[in-house]
Amino acid sequence: MVWALAAALVAACGGDRRITGPGTLPVSAEVRLGATAHVLLSGSQVAGAVRFPAAGSQGAQYLVVSQFATGTPNVSGSFTTGGQAALSGGPRFAARRPIGPSERFHAGLRKREARFAREAFARGGLQPVAPASRAAPPVLGSKRTFKVCGDLDCAQLKNVVATTQYVGTHAAIYVDDSVPGGGLTTADLNAIGVAFDSVVYPLDVAQFGSESDVDSNRVVLILLTIKINELVPKPSCDTSFVTGFFYGADLLPGFRTQYNNGEIFYGFVPDPTPPSTRCQYTTQQVRALLPTVFIHEFQHMISFNYHVLIGNGDPEVLWLNEGLSHLAEELGGLHYDSLSDSLNSFRYLIGNLYNAFSYLKDPQSVALITENPPGTLEERGAAWLFLRYLADRYGATATRAMVQTALLGDANVAMATNTPFATLLGRWALAVYLTDLPGFTAPTALRYDFWNFRAVFAQLHRDLPRDFDAVYPLQPPSGVGVDATTSGQLNSGSGAYLLVNQDASGPSFDLTFRGAGGAALPQNAGAQLAIARIR
Repeated sequence: MVWALAAALVAACGGDRRITGPGTLPVSAEVRLGATAHVLLSGSQVAGAVRFPAAGSQGAQYLVVSQFATGTPNVSGSFTTGGQAALSGGPRFAARRPIGPSERFHAGLRKREARFAREAFARGGLQPVAPASRAAPPVLGSKRTFKVCGDLDCAQLKNVVATTQYVGTHAAIYVDDSVPGGGLTTADLNAIGVAFDSVVYPLDVAQFGSESDVDSNRVVLILLTIKINELVPKPSCDTSFVTGFFYGADLLPGFRTQYNNGEIFYGFVPDPTPPSTRCQYTTQQVRALLPTVFIHEFQHMISFNYHVLIGNGDPEVLWLNEGLSHLAEELGGLHYDSLSDSLNSFRYLIGNLYNAFSYLKDPQSVALITENPPGTLEERGAAWLFLRYLADRYGATATRAMVQTALLGDANVAMATNTPFATLLGRWALAVYLTDLPGFTAPTALRYDFWNFRAVFAQLHRDLPRDFDAVYPLQPPSGVGVDATTSGQLNSGSGAYLLVNQDASGPSFDLTFRGAGGAALPQNAGAQLAIARIR
């Protein structure tokens, strides 16, 4: 309701109305907002100058977010937002952090899954291969040979002989017969299996839906093998390594017969005294990380079932698929938090919080909507923050609908929420800064409900200052009226933040949103200004 009222106060102006000064643009929109109200301007409304009215006796402050509010991946371009003088300024660019080998590996898995699915449909579609009879779950002590990715591009497959060492209600764990000694004990394996059966499986199924059962054995297989450790050798594994994964090629037995033809997760193993080519991983590390890996990867498996096997479509696009899997990690953390188990809760939650913090330090340099590839910690942080906002605003029904569909990406999100995608991006961008802002009560559309990120990040800054080096990472530049400006490069789904202040009884002013040097922005960028009045 507040947004509708604010929109009514934005007047589109005729092309003959101009402000004074050299190189000026016609006024294309006027913004008149009460405190806490917001408006989203796009299209012809941002083609010229946006006029803000003179301030009252108390002055005013606005949050202005310049966005490429598009669902098209990998759109980027230079921009400048600010007073007319800003048109002559040059952009500032932030270097994109190179992705690590683990991120590249997972991005490659998702891309190959999409290619395999398209190739299968081009040959007449996926034809399920039914086993001769319904299989039983594996029995303890039984052996099986698996095919496992032997390099980061999965260009070669290596044989792994493994033995079943846990069989539960929903999972069976195989351990590579060649794992180093001094690793996981029977008690460790039972703990990992019970965590999957009693926590990971019910949480993901309740939130997202059911997995497939192409091998009809009624369980998900978990293969723990040293081959996963070997995917990233030293020295790269000192900073980025593969802990585990799901690969959709295993669920295409009628098309990709060289894989394992069933529901399977892969995980790394302890390596307490490794050779010089491998990194050391302790049993404690493996036990702590594997359940979070599985709850993340299980969403990918469930999504593949609905999008590809049931929906006869492509796998979900990378950014949304990853965002939903990071939402799954959060589910695990909240489950343990409800049990007052702070250690396990921390293990599931800290990754998302660190990624989100990293994103908020420089949001305009991060592409939310990307397929080239998705995978940096900042991009994952953006995706989780966006999905958490959608979960708060539209509930679990919406996030479940995003999985149980053949729709993809922005079209999927818009259908699940019954809201235009650009509107969601605009409101979310404002909510990231305005939620729990001191002295400001954010309206429902512009806030998170579950997380008080300002309080959480402040606590993490006190406890872990090396990793969380600010009380709150998002600190927009600010300026007074026409002197306020920001510039740089925007990417699909990203936004650049600017606080615009007006002194008491300050004059009206105009801001523009243009390419570098005053050029037009890319036509497919979905250029949008999300504006909220703070006071």
